[in-house]
Amino acid sequence: MGILWTVAAGIAVLIPALLHGSHLGPFDLLSRFGLSKLSGVVIHNTYTGDQISAIMPWNALAWTQVHQGHLPLWNPYNGLGMPLAFNWQSAPFGLPTLVGYLVPLQDAYTVGIIVSVIVAGTGAYFLARVLQIGVLGCTMAGTVFELSGPFMQWLGWPHAAVFSWAGWMFAAALLIVRGKHRIRDVAFFAVVFAFAVYAGQPEILVLLIFALGVFLAALLIQLAWKDGIQSLLRPIVALAIATAVGGALSAPLLLPGLQLASGSVHSKSTATLPLPAHALPYLVMQGFDGLPIAGSRMFGPFGPFYVGGYVGIIALVLAVVAVAVRRRPPEVIALAALALVAGGIAFAAFNSHLISLLQAFPIVGTMPSRCLLPLALAVAVLAGKGLDSLVRADRAKLWRRTAAGFAAAGALLLLLFPATVGVLSGVDNQLRERSFIWPILDVIAGLAATGGLALWSRRWSVEYSVGAIRPVEGDLVGSPDHDTAPPPSAEHEATTETAASPRRLRIGPSTWAGIVLLAAQTAFLVTAGAPLWSSSSSFYAPTRAEATLQRTVQSSLVAMGATTFGCGQLGILPSVNDVYGIHELSIYDPMVPSKYFTSFAAITGRAAGYPALNSYCPSLTTVSLARLYGASYLLEPSQQPGPDGTKFVVALGTEDLYRVPDSLSATLTPLRDGGTIPAASGPGTPVYVTHPSPASWKLTTSANVPEALRLRLADIPGWQASIDGRPLALGPFSGIMLEARIPSGRHTIELRYWPDTFTTGLVLAAAAAIGITMAGIFAMLHRRRRMPAADVPASAPVWCLDD
Repeated sequence: MGILWTVAAGIAVLIPALLHGSHLGPFDLLSRFGLSKLSGVVIHNTYTGDQISAIMPWNALAWTQVHQGHLPLWNPYNGLGMPLAFNWQSAPFGLPTLVGYLVPLQDAYTVGIIVSVIVAGTGAYFLARVLQIGVLGCTMAGTVFELSGPFMQWLGWPHAAVFSWAGWMFAAALLIVRGKHRIRDVAFFAVVFAFAVYAGQPEILVLLIFALGVFLAALLIQLAWKDGIQSLLRPIVALAIATAVGGALSAPLLLPGLQLASGSVHSKSTATLPLPAHALPYLVMQGFDGLPIAGSRMFGPFGPFYVGGYVGIIALVLAVVAVAVRRRPPEVIALAALALVAGGIAFAAFNSHLISLLQAFPIVGTMPSRCLLPLALAVAVLAGKGLDSLVRADRAKLWRRTAAGFAAAGALLLLLFPATVGVLSGVDNQLRERSFIWPILDVIAGLAATGGLALWSRRWSVEYSVGAIRPVEGDLVGSPDHDTAPPPSAEHEATTETAASPRRLRIGPSTWAGIVLLAAQTAFLVTAGAPLWSSSSSFYAPTRAEATLQRTVQSSLVAMGATTFGCGQLGILPSVNDVYGIHELSIYDPMVPSKYFTSFAAITGRAAGYPALNSYCPSLTTVSLARLYGASYLLEPSQQPGPDGTKFVVALGTEDLYRVPDSLSATLTPLRDGGTIPAASGPGTPVYVTHPSPASWKLTTSANVPEALRLRLADIPGWQASIDGRPLALGPFSGIMLEARIPSGRHTIELRYWPDTFTTGLVLAAAAAIGITMAGIFAMLHRRRRMPAADVPASAPVWCLDD
């Protein structure tokens, strides 16, 4: 029931959007750009542009290639080609995408989102179970984490897909430290770590590792204090082995991904500002500074940039309860340390010295606000522990103190309301007033549950003291403890768990109080996250202009000719063209190589887009420049003529399409005297190219003299060529493209994208998989040999040969 609650809550937040349309995603945003423009469309959420302009198109392209029988390694539609599998954010080997391959294309992205929510919620639930928290507390932990603002803000991006594995990773690491079944737990950690890597987004992966490191450091320090520093050797070695095995399992992405990242504009992470004190109310309410959705607006210090940080008053109060109880397990202290560190980084604006210290961390220091993700996990699990302590409590003191905590939270809200609402006017004032509704309701629910429980406990304590009430086994849902008795010892708990007698299901008053708190917290989180999601009844339906462009250009390269328009203002939004199978010179990709920009600037003296925003959109203003890049068509704003030498083809709404004669993706140019390579601007003879797969080229050349074969194909590590079945050396052409020397005669040239690092990664992953499998089998056999005869159950049948 606890797991079903967690899963149902994660799906419930998406139901309002799914009732509107079965395809999750901000499709309405497309109406703002280029050939996708439509009038009269109301934008539901202005914050989720990357979902529709990058994540969803890559997901659709990977799905299409897989169902065509190809590995999704290369994207032939963006720029001069871009790696698809290794740009990190496309995540074609991540679990959400893998599950999406099993459903129709239109549903793949929606299913992937649901998978991420379920992984996050069940991971936090499992971590709480490893901490020996009862089912009700585990349900609170899973629900709070999967529906928290920091997670919901990034749901649909690879950020959330990566951090959804946090609960599973923390639980696996904790099991390794305990050391009961280390081989099994090392394998478990390695598999979870690999799934987190394949989910994409290297910054969030580093953040996850950083958060786990803080948790483990705090835990191991306590263990060293108790048992001596020598007790840390085995868990540290086991953790190192687990991390190495996990890295090997994920090497098919790690190695080529890191190779690509090293030469990309994303080699240095873009810094995000720490949150000011003004953002602290974000932890308990949604919409304090408005929302980026229809009918609302953003008016806080972040302007249009939305920061979702809510976890709720109930979760925060229960987290404090978990830390405040007298007997705190080391894991609780470690989670509290993680919450302090993550919160300190997220709100580093409080301390300029802390900001300077963060700069020593090359990646973590650039994303303070994203540290709300580990903060949400720590608070969620602590809230589960706090609820579990409250339900198991045998004294009214803890319930009264919890009620006092809710009363203090209510008092803070009463102080905050006039101080923050009174300074605004008009619509802004109304929006902020509404943001206080749910926190007030949560305080009321918390006071009702804990205050009522404290009042009831006074009567209960008198009756129990004279023996009027006896503990009843099974009184607490999913827990061996009782509402009417002190928590049992570990020996009694183990005996209860292994008992064969049936248990009656009874729910005592403290359990009812816990259910009230869980229901109120879930209701707040669902209503807070639901407005952020939009959907459509159709999946990437092309406009008339886009359909006409698709029929006209087919597989030819289309470029933008105007110099006065930014990225996305002409043609189809970069990456969205992937869905329609239209090849555009523009790119929107976090791993776009820097030489895309530097080569264009060296040729033209002009910028080719916005490297800091991962946007490459060069303007080709001459026929010679279009031929250099192999662009067969140019798009211009209506009434603006194309460059001299181009031919008008068709009007596409507010844009006109022009054809560039004799411009193809491959050309042959005679070598100079002495066999030297001719100038990049030298004329060439077009060569027809076929594409047996998205990641391969095939062409036939015929010449009387040695020539240079110039390919309008991005010079990115991983391309391998052959001529008549023999290896062919490739070299750079014009800074970003490829060329090769071709001898005279008739030859068949084949190119294939398959990085050597990918091959190495596959070998490492296979070796790691075989290794952990063999180690598991060996451990199982070794354990069976050492099993004493007394461990055989008395009821087990005994077979004799004489019989």
